[in-house]
Amino acid sequence: MMKFSSCIPRVVLLMIACLASVVTTTKASEPQDPDTGRIFDKKTEDMINKTSSLDSENAFESLKEVDFIVAEDRLSKAIKKSFSHRRNDGIELSLAKLSLPERVFVDGTVIHRTKDLYVGKKIFEAFQEESIPRLLNLYERGDSTTRGNVVRVSGNLAGTAVTELLINALDDKTFCELEDPEVDGSPLRICDLAYNQLVLRYRIQNVLRTIGPTHRLENRDYHISVLRGRL
Repeated sequence: MMKFSSCIPRVVLLMIACLASVVTTTKASEPQDPDTGRIFDKKTEDMINKTSSLDSENAFESLKEVDFIVAEDRLSKAIKKSFSHRRNDGIELSLAKLSLPERVFVDGTVIHRTKDLYVGKKIFEAFQEESIPRLLNLYERGDSTTRGNVVRVSGNLAGTAVTELLINALDDKTFCELEDPEVDGSPLRICDLAYNQLVLRYRIQNVLRTIGPTHRLENRDYHISVLRGRL
């Protein structure tokens, strides 16, 4: 009896350790708030201050410059400083970008709007409380291009409402991109974008990392079904 009793604490400790591991893993997989507290060198801080002094539209354009785009913490701090006092401006400018395709082909030239979507995504992440309701509303009333872009920018927004949007979007097989004459395969669908965001959002292991245009539609559907079984 004494020998059996002495084993109980070890079992309890093992259970606690396992639970702690699960909790830690779960927390690690949840979207995190952007880091805006870093103090940069004088040149960078001056650049951030200069951007924040611009009017809203020019500040948004300045945030697309390479010095911000390549450094997430630098961009996040510049967004906070530029739009904390005019959040609605930043959010509305970002929402307006979502109605336009990421890429458009004009006279054989590709016009990319990746930077617009990326800066908008980071603005939504900086002001999530105000952004999420508007994104959800826009998704409900938007066309396929708009819905696809809402999915693109929502992967790192916290909360069950965003999770539900992404999971429900796995059922939407509507194409949301234009055909790229330089790429073989079908354009991406809303469900494909939702798959990519969910895998990244929850860092899901042992699944296809990203669905792309080169994947056949039946293969995309297979991997989406696998993901559904993991959620």
